[in-house]
Amino acid sequence: MRNKSFHYPLIIAFLLLLCTPFVAVVYAQSLTVTGTVTDSQGGVPGVNVKVKGSTTGTITDIDGKFTLNVPSSKSILVISYIGYTTQEVPVNNQKTLNIKLKEDTKVLDEVVVVGYGVQKKSHLTGSVSKMDVNSLTDIPVTQVDQLLQGKIAGVNIQNSTSEAGAAPQIRVRGMGSISADSSPLIVIDGYPVPEGLSTLDMADIASIEVLKDAASAAIYGSRAANGVILVTTKEGSASKAKYSVKASTGLKWAYKLHPIMSSKDYYNMMGYEAALQNKSIAANDEAFGLIDNYTDWQREGLQDTPQIHQVQLSVSGGKKGLTYYISGNYAQEDGIMINSNYKRLNLRSRINAKLSKRVDLSLNIAPSYTKTETPSTNFIDFYRTPSFMPVRHTAETAALTGKAIGSWARGSDFSNIIYTREDGTQVKASPFNTSNNNPKSLMDTEERFKEDYNLQANSSINVQIMEGLTFTTSNGFYIKYRQNNEYRNYESRKDEESAMGTYKNRLYVDLLSENTLNYTGKKGKHDYAALLGYTAQTTSETTANIVGLGFPTDYVHTLNAATSFDVSQTNTVKFRTAMMSALARINYSYADKYLFSASLRTDGSSLFADGHQWGWFPSVSLGWRVSEESFLKGISWLNMLKLRASFGVTGNNNIPANSYYNLLYASNYPLGSGTGALIPGLNKATSTKGNYNITWEQTYEYNAGIDFSALNNRINLTLEGYYSITKQLLFKQPVVSFMGYSDYWNNIGRIRNSGIEIELNTHNIRTKDFEWTTSFNISSNFNKLLELSGEERLISTGERNETYLAQVGHRAISFFGYKTDGVYLNQADLDSSPHLASATPGSLKIVDVNDDGVINDKDRTVIGNPFPKATWGISNTFRWKGFDLYFLIQGVSGLDVFNGDGYYTESKKFNRNYAKDRWISAEYPGDGRTPTVGSAGISWEFTDYMIENGSFVALRDVVLGYTFDKKKLKKAGLNSLRLYASGQNLLYFWGKSYRGINPEARVTSGSYASPLVNGYQRGGFPIQSTVNFGFELNF
Repeated sequence: MRNKSFHYPLIIAFLLLLCTPFVAVVYAQSLTVTGTVTDSQGGVPGVNVKVKGSTTGTITDIDGKFTLNVPSSKSILVISYIGYTTQEVPVNNQKTLNIKLKEDTKVLDEVVVVGYGVQKKSHLTGSVSKMDVNSLTDIPVTQVDQLLQGKIAGVNIQNSTSEAGAAPQIRVRGMGSISADSSPLIVIDGYPVPEGLSTLDMADIASIEVLKDAASAAIYGSRAANGVILVTTKEGSASKAKYSVKASTGLKWAYKLHPIMSSKDYYNMMGYEAALQNKSIAANDEAFGLIDNYTDWQREGLQDTPQIHQVQLSVSGGKKGLTYYISGNYAQEDGIMINSNYKRLNLRSRINAKLSKRVDLSLNIAPSYTKTETPSTNFIDFYRTPSFMPVRHTAETAALTGKAIGSWARGSDFSNIIYTREDGTQVKASPFNTSNNNPKSLMDTEERFKEDYNLQANSSINVQIMEGLTFTTSNGFYIKYRQNNEYRNYESRKDEESAMGTYKNRLYVDLLSENTLNYTGKKGKHDYAALLGYTAQTTSETTANIVGLGFPTDYVHTLNAATSFDVSQTNTVKFRTAMMSALARINYSYADKYLFSASLRTDGSSLFADGHQWGWFPSVSLGWRVSEESFLKGISWLNMLKLRASFGVTGNNNIPANSYYNLLYASNYPLGSGTGALIPGLNKATSTKGNYNITWEQTYEYNAGIDFSALNNRINLTLEGYYSITKQLLFKQPVVSFMGYSDYWNNIGRIRNSGIEIELNTHNIRTKDFEWTTSFNISSNFNKLLELSGEERLISTGERNETYLAQVGHRAISFFGYKTDGVYLNQADLDSSPHLASATPGSLKIVDVNDDGVINDKDRTVIGNPFPKATWGISNTFRWKGFDLYFLIQGVSGLDVFNGDGYYTESKKFNRNYAKDRWISAEYPGDGRTPTVGSAGISWEFTDYMIENGSFVALRDVVLGYTFDKKKLKKAGLNSLRLYASGQNLLYFWGKSYRGINPEARVTSGSYASPLVNGYQRGGFPIQSTVNFGFELNF
């Protein structure tokens, strides 16, 4: 592959850089000091003992003892160890030192962000995972969502497309709904943001926490059934102004492409097959032989050297009572397909001010702008276009078709062409058998882009009413204005003989006010905290769509140049929703051992009718810090052992605003005798019927977990199990046609989710110069459909006939179709087996599942599982002196995908591997599994022939960096300087049974947006690999 080989030097250079040898500098010593380092349990092994200001140092032995040569009697020793505060001990001519470590309360009582507040990590009773963001700022992504992949157990990131700027799909603990949206709630600096993480830059993030269980998330009520992701951005500190500059640049390329045959290989294959069957090559295939052309259409659809660039500038500082953090970021990313590009400019400021002794103010403002250019056609249109067709007509094809040399070639140009054979006879043929537009011409003659203008602003005022009692009022807004522009010129719309311009805008406004009372107190061994709150939120959305036609010139794309408008596609839509909520929470701890937490939230939503608007969402959780009990105090290696259990209820109301009432549309009524007159009026819409009785979808979840830390917090382990049932599933239920509607929203059943999660973090080695840490996580999720409104099963359609099955007592979704058992090897095999009427030798052999001797719909059955059995990730970080190396390996196993891409490349006979394995004749049956090239070989019947193993393992992220010595930089007035190189998706592995190019690709738009349609691949972008180089400078 030209593209891959082009980038081999980059990969080799990158890997060589990883192997760069390190050089150590050794200093002379002149004084020997011995000592012992202890804690409350005795001597501590592995403690770092280092001479301040130098690289001289050692570690303590198994008894906590050390011996070290120091430069002079005035030297200062720096004593450091995980879980303890760093100490500086003067030598002062002492030859023997006894040093006692002090526990680091910041480590022991690490604070994590939870809903409407913070909590000590040691006191958590729910399932909350905190992601280490420090190792992720060097990874070149324009969407922060992608950095969650493989980092947190139970959080699955699905990169359904490699399109520039595309946000991945996020799922927390599986599929919680069969129709309503299953995306988690995103909260940035306390504000729930409907558009997710798309406007954030990783360099601005201070922490990311994920609330996974219902007990943790129930405080967010109706929006928390799918988990909550809390993001806290950076803030300033009382110091002189600190400036930071971070920049990176990199290249991208397609990791793998479809193996498409050349024109010569195709023609030879068809001639060989015809000769084996004692037939003459078909006229259409013979016509191919006249075209001495080879177009690598996949390469035609890809950019030559797509790039990614990012620049981030920030300044922070302040004084006592006033701090600030201000940043700006610009990102530009090319997609791997032509006409694919993403640009983002975002600003962010956070100001904290102490207005008086009891009043604090916090203000966040974050405007952003993005522009996304998307291809006007799908990648599938490139790899299913025959290589024999040129991009533009050559002299050869112009003579054959009568088209002008240099004009765009189209499939229809080759319909019913007449050519003269060598023997003088004339033959009519349509070798391409398609009228599809040339995909390259579509990309060149069409324009499609969208622009987003976003503004998020929120402020909070904290008033300390009395000791321990604080009132907080938070108010803010989120505004998004989007413009979609599309222009298709005359060349791309020859069939319509008119250029077309589409303009669509959308204005979304969200207003939120939250008011809470927080009380914290301590009395003896009792710690307690209470929260009371009230929130009000309104959203409004206005969209307008206008389609213009008859543009006299392609140089002016604005709608004022259109000579007419398509009234059927011109419309405006407005809607407004509102929600009011009340919430309460109690946290209690006795003797720092026995933990209790309970919360209650009630939400009222305008999405439901009167009598169904209010939902109640309680939670309760318990914890026991067993390690604090007296019977475990003597175990020196045990730092923490905590058992916890929880129960909670969360909700889901992610449905359209018009779900409970009927819509009207303009309609004309006849009046008078005969033809009469048409009187304008209104009529009921015939799409979706309103349902006055729909109500909240509710999830009831039980969670149990164990938190364990040992060996001075060098080993940290979390084990969790959960069991949840979602009731009153929201579903758009079809109705019979004579009712005058197509469907309606209804609460129809129950679904169960259960699973296990493991997170393990270890400090494997830590010496004065070298450190190695590992982070591992794995999770498994299992779902089952328990009830379906009296129905036993529900069959959904994808691109083809009924392809997905939701059946009570089984997985929520399964692939549904015919099983196959290879191909019919010969006529005798066909005659002796039940078969479809269209079957021939070489066709797929359909299994008679019910053994009734007939192949029909009753033989369709479950043929695959689109859900993974396990997702996992393992990362390692190595630090040696100024060098650091980080890499993440991530994998998914036990799931199936439908390889629709394979159908198109194989049914059109262009796939090289297919040509090698295909059935040719009874004497040449190929691999016995791959069908013939005939039209009956691969039919549109949905079979397991295209169901393939979607498991994969990827080297997801690699970062190699070097941080310069601060002491040397200080002379130049710099605080820190870091250089780094990073890569993504440099290696990718999947099983032989998968014949596609991207096991992660999914179709998620149109009819495939429904959760009931999962695991379908068609037209997906190739995997994109990236190499990136950058620096970070602080001064």
